[in-house]
Amino acid sequence: MPRHAALLLSSRPPAVDDHPLVRDVNAEHKAALSPVERTCKAIADATGAPLALFLAVAVQVAWVTVGVATHWDPYPFPFLLTCSNILQLILIFIIAVAQKQSSEHAELRAEADHDAIARLLHHQEVQEEFLVRIATQTQADVEDLKAAVEMLVRPAA
Repeated sequence: MPRHAALLLSSRPPAVDDHPLVRDVNAEHKAALSPVERTCKAIADATGAPLALFLAVAVQVAWVTVGVATHWDPYPFPFLLTCSNILQLILIFIIAVAQKQSSEHAELRAEADHDAIARLLHHQEVQEEFLVRIATQTQADVEDLKAAVEMLVRPAA
């Protein structure tokens, strides 16, 4: 049995690897990342999680409570503000790197989508031409179909 027929008869959907014309842009993007970019992405993903927000609020509340009770860092909590400002300055650059990676990944996906859609449209045009030829050879009336196909193929104004 041919390979493609076996794929059609199999119970699992075909993977990206099974189709030669489909690019796995997720794997391409992941392979292109440097170790620093991977680390920045992991940190940005972690700081964007709800758990990170909860932990930040809990640390702030605990710090203020301990600072007021012990006068270790009294109001207006200058050490807390200094630490949080330093952390924010570091995270700004980490998030910027992660955003750049996300943008590059989106561009890869858009290019792959464009390629796939262009192939599909070309395939559809070939099929339409093939069907019109078959209909013409069987001497079926296809004048209305030819006009419809020509209208679809004509570039938009």
